[in-house]
Amino acid sequence: MDFRVVICDPQSGKAYQVEAKDAAANKFLGRKVGDVIDGDAVGMPGYSIEITGGSDREGFPLRRDLPGSKRRKVLIAGGTGYNPSEKGRRRRKSVHGRDISADVGQINVKIAERGAKPVEELLGVSPSE
Repeated sequence: MDFRVVICDPQSGKAYQVEAKDAAANKFLGRKVGDVIDGDAVGMPGYSIEITGGSDREGFPLRRDLPGSKRRKVLIAGGTGYNPSEKGRRRRKSVHGRDISADVGQINVKIAERGAKPVEELLGVSPSE
């Protein structure tokens, strides 16, 4: 089991993509959208990251206000999973619950607290100019 983790750096506006495998992936299991965890899970010791969203293996988005770890068809008027073209329009859409389970494919996170080393150095990418 592994997750694709997209790390957003709000300070620089850049995003980095890493793979969380085995032991690192287990740190995400059972967590919810909105939880703050240690950056060790993605190879960033000294940092803390906040889970902001994601999608399951079939591409259905994780919705923050839907409890559980299963996909459901819910009637929504906007927000994650549906952007209506007219005000007040509702639609039944399939979305995934907020709990992270083995059927999640991608997890989106942002840096909540920074550590001592720069992000590029920890993730092994060269800083672009």
